[in-house]
Amino acid sequence: MVKQGEALKNLRESGYRLTPQRRCILEKLASSGRHMSAEELHRAVRERYPRIGLATVYRTLDLLKDLGWVKEGDFGEGHRHFEANPDHHHHLVCLSCGRIEEFGERVLDQFQRELEERFRFEVVDHCLEFYGYCSSCKRRKKG
Repeated sequence: MVKQGEALKNLRESGYRLTPQRRCILEKLASSGRHMSAEELHRAVRERYPRIGLATVYRTLDLLKDLGWVKEGDFGEGHRHFEANPDHHHHLVCLSCGRIEEFGERVLDQFQRELEERFRFEVVDHCLEFYGYCSSCKRRKKG
């Protein structure tokens, strides 16, 4: 989870203004505890700042992404998702309800090291998503 104080300090130290809107966008995303589209985030921030534009939300998300405080993903729904979790992890995506579960496994870290050694390749980033059906949707399908 994002340490908001660190993220906001990093924003200032990187020479960016810490506007109330930027602070609110990060707070809403971090407190949601889930992946959000820019449109969902825009609706949530408009509760406090009714005049904020969607373009401002996108620009802020891109800035926070560039600074490493927000991650972006596309889970096959035709729009980007954002999350305030800079720790490396992977996703299980339900094809029925759209639920996204995060997981991190040490076995994948070992696999990455083996790939680097075998192919003499330096991995700097990767993403891994498994698509299928969550337990709730599997029960509904069978029922």
